[in-house]
Amino acid sequence: MLLKLLPGGPFDDEAALNPLVKETLTKQWGLHESTLTQIVRYISSALRGDFGISMMHPDQTVGSIIQQGLGSSLSLSLVTLLFVLLGAFSLALVSIRFRGTWFESLVDQTMIAMLSLPSLFWGPFLIYLFGFYFNVLPVAFLSSPIHYVLPVLTLGFRPLATLVRLLKTSLNENLHLDYVRTAKAKGLGTWGILVHHVLRNSMIPFLSYAGPLITGLLSGSFLVEMLFAIPGLGSQFISSLNDRDYTLIVGLTLFYGAILIIINSLMDVFMRLLDPRLTEDA
Repeated sequence: MLLKLLPGGPFDDEAALNPLVKETLTKQWGLHESTLTQIVRYISSALRGDFGISMMHPDQTVGSIIQQGLGSSLSLSLVTLLFVLLGAFSLALVSIRFRGTWFESLVDQTMIAMLSLPSLFWGPFLIYLFGFYFNVLPVAFLSSPIHYVLPVLTLGFRPLATLVRLLKTSLNENLHLDYVRTAKAKGLGTWGILVHHVLRNSMIPFLSYAGPLITGLLSGSFLVEMLFAIPGLGSQFISSLNDRDYTLIVGLTLFYGAILIIINSLMDVFMRLLDPRLTEDA
């Protein structure tokens, strides 16, 4: 419905299109019917697993286009997620271990810089620095592992900074609780207390953020895919918006919505397994 409020339509860019042909195409796609009729017809088709044919690519179904772009978007998101998780846990634990030192200050200032600057800055900056000035990294496509470096850094800087700050705050709060003093009294080392006791109890805020983080990486790759010429779902979504390809836009929106619901449900299950008190409270 929101798309219908925007100016233009799927066949408006065809300046040389005969009005009769345009009217025929409009009827063929059912655009002359009321919005409610179109919605009901689309939902009944989607419930049967049929998401229709792309209006701009009549030789391809919406499902096949999603399938083509899913591999690149999924691999980029998974590698970025691995980078974010490993980086966040390592930096947060080492930073807490060396509290009050230059290392913690360095981590804090770096995370603030990462949070303050958007992907729109990091992408062109990294492309210029490593792709053209030093000429050491490729700046387009995902042909080999080294091609992932710049897109992963661009996509992962802000989630990494958010997660490091979240984990540090949670670790700091748990370090002042009674069970930590008891562990120290028993003679456990600092690393042992941090890894075996404090980290587990600090995981709830992380899992709360993990669901939106994963979906954010998947959906937030739109700009990164455009910058690095990656043929993923993000670039398909941007193209479909520009072309007013209604069937593809709705198909991709439903796909992202389903991913969001599934991942958040899984994170909710993990949280309840990790902390049984959440189940008891419910």
